[in-house]
Amino acid sequence: MKSTGPLLLILLLVSCSVPKTTVPVGILTKEMPQVPLPDAIAAQVPPGYKAEVFMQDLNWPTSVDFDASGNVYVAEAGYVYGDPFAPARIFRISQSGEINLYADSFIGPITDILWHQNQLYVSHRGKISTVGANGAVQDVVTGLPSYGDHFNNQMTVGPDGKIYFGQGVATNSGVVGLDNAYPYIWLLLWPDVHDIPAKDIKLARESFLTPQASNVLARQGNLLSLASNVTYAVTSIFNRNKNTSLLVRTRGFQPFGEHKRIIKGQTKASGTILRMSVDGSGLEVFAWGLRNPFGVMWGPDGQLYVTDNAYDERGSRPIANAKDNIYQIRQDGWYGYPDYSSGIPVTDPQFQSERGSKLKFLMAEHPPVEQPWLTRPENAASTKFDFSTNDTFGYKGHMFLAEFGPATPITSDPHPGTGYVVVRIDPTTKEAQPFLSNSAPGPEGLESVVTPGPRHPVEGRFSPDGQTLYVVDIGVIHGDVAGAGPFPLPVPGTGVIWRITKAGATSAGPPANLSPLPARMNSPVPGK
Repeated sequence: MKSTGPLLLILLLVSCSVPKTTVPVGILTKEMPQVPLPDAIAAQVPPGYKAEVFMQDLNWPTSVDFDASGNVYVAEAGYVYGDPFAPARIFRISQSGEINLYADSFIGPITDILWHQNQLYVSHRGKISTVGANGAVQDVVTGLPSYGDHFNNQMTVGPDGKIYFGQGVATNSGVVGLDNAYPYIWLLLWPDVHDIPAKDIKLARESFLTPQASNVLARQGNLLSLASNVTYAVTSIFNRNKNTSLLVRTRGFQPFGEHKRIIKGQTKASGTILRMSVDGSGLEVFAWGLRNPFGVMWGPDGQLYVTDNAYDERGSRPIANAKDNIYQIRQDGWYGYPDYSSGIPVTDPQFQSERGSKLKFLMAEHPPVEQPWLTRPENAASTKFDFSTNDTFGYKGHMFLAEFGPATPITSDPHPGTGYVVVRIDPTTKEAQPFLSNSAPGPEGLESVVTPGPRHPVEGRFSPDGQTLYVVDIGVIHGDVAGAGPFPLPVPGTGVIWRITKAGATSAGPPANLSPLPARMNSPVPGK
């Protein structure tokens, strides 16, 4: 991957490339807020349960899983918005608490790990790979369309023995635009990236007149003379695109500036549930028309459940008031992207944004649209989940869903009442109740920053015996505003794995309060 450091600096400086936001424009924070150490006292759970800090000092943890010998595996993503340089790696923690670096050199972000048939499967940018007993990494699927806003996501083993996983889309709502240059950057690095349908589609005549990102930046020449390496990086990008016009007309499902009406479908498509054999062969589309199917899990009822993150109010085609959804996935079903939200046409007035023109369909024709099993609040950012299988832990059959919370101010207006929590959902009544929340949030605007409690949960995962719930908390990603506009300020080393058991019960897993800091690390596993 090419270095993006100079680009991050440039994009923070260029005011005319910033999406509209209602967050007041200020100045760059000179010092990051002090983030306290995690403390189980601030992790609120229902009466009769106990929370503890299982592991801390992590850089962007995203997933946890377990092997048959009782070892615990923890993945650090290696990439979050605002930090593209962290290492993407996996730790193995033994029953005694010994921490080893199990595997690394992945392409961030790692979004999920899955232990199956004595090997660890890793979902990381554009690939599904396996890690053998000696730590050797082997790619089983490559070339997934994960170089846009979203990536290939969680994996789960189906009743047919195949592995199912989610694949996100490249854009917010089907159209490559200026928001893909700032703050997401990829339009400048990979200008050919775009959404790919799973089946042949015909587009409507809707098109969008959008600023040419490279030329918008080029016209800020007075800001690009800060350092020679910055100027060199920008010049290299601008030279790729000889288009001198300031505005470009573009359509959905194709690279920025192209105008085709018929788009061919592909197997390695955006917004899909894909499935494959355990060796990576036989890759096929199981369902399509999703936006960012992040959590993917077969339930105890034999249904495939998927969380799908909703549209943001940004880009060339901003969509307002869209809510996250949980779907029961039907084979060959179409779930509405990019023209429906929660099974409702985006042309409905409730989705109209003041930031864009009147919403119209991108697709000329639509398959029958599937309806959500459950709708979650706007900007809850519903992520990964698991089901209780143990009467001792309780709530057998209930879903335990992590919700990251709003990425304010990057995606849209703040919604402080949603997310930052693990909710328990009764599948019979579909009633959702908080199960893990923060009892000591920080001050206004810093609720998930200056706090010792849970910040941004991204996964709930039960131990193999079902008696312990592990919650992966990616850590502090603080949204700040500079003179150029909003951008993320992540705080490394703030990731936590929380562990929840019944009060009085003893977890069968490793001891608590572990840390992968170098002073406590052991040597890598043999063969690495």
